[in-house]
Amino acid sequence: MESGVELKSGVDERPLVLIAEDAGAQVRLMQICMERAGCRVAAARDGREALTALEKERPAFIILDIEMPGINGLETLRRIKEQPVLQDIPVVMMTGVCGEAEMKRAAEYGANSYTLKPANAEQFLRTVLASTSYWLTIHQYPEHHIPPECCRR
Repeated sequence: MESGVELKSGVDERPLVLIAEDAGAQVRLMQICMERAGCRVAAARDGREALTALEKERPAFIILDIEMPGINGLETLRRIKEQPVLQDIPVVMMTGVCGEAEMKRAAEYGANSYTLKPANAEQFLRTVLASTSYWLTIHQYPEHHIPPECCRR
């Protein structure tokens, strides 16, 4: 086991994160962060690729940029959340768009989080790590939660 990742029955058990982002350098930075956090990463350059990826495998959560060619992030979000089989997947809008109209539309369409991308690369990496940590370790949902004996009542 040279990679340090334990595989059970030949299946990669690490959580999958889908990133829909057209800026290749940002995708690469997010991918490095998430892989170090123990995730697998699938990348899509636009909404159409993201929707196609969702037909193949269900991610633990999705990161969507708003400004992408073709189907933008808000339309992709709307299409994801209108499908009963996908609507419970957490979707994080991670974008440079800080307009109130876009934030309101994202909330209306069912975004679980709206995160602004910091211009500073170091802060950007911290934001990606914090978001990944939250959605994979802090946020609890039916198919992914800590056992009751580990909780304090």
